[in-house]
Amino acid sequence: MNNTLKRGLIVAGSVALTMVVIKQYKRACVNDGQSISDSAEIDRRPSVDQPHDEAEVGLTQLDSIQRSDWQANGFPQTHAELEQLEKE
Repeated sequence: MNNTLKRGLIVAGSVALTMVVIKQYKRACVNDGQSISDSAEIDRRPSVDQPHDEAEVGLTQLDSIQRSDWQANGFPQTHAELEQLEKE
């Protein structure tokens, strides 16, 4: 197996594992049949990753979940990145 294929498999596996973890986390946060985006409680609780990730400081759990989705899907994180994409 060549190195490119190995790297591709590792990246694909990492992405798949991340998606599974996010889905499990979302399921754990659903309360009484409400979706996460409808839950006011999850939007008040601080992100559980704050002690480990500087970018999570000040985010709620809902913000953290949405940030993870944006990163997984490659959405721009800053206005500068968004403007750069619009220019391209």
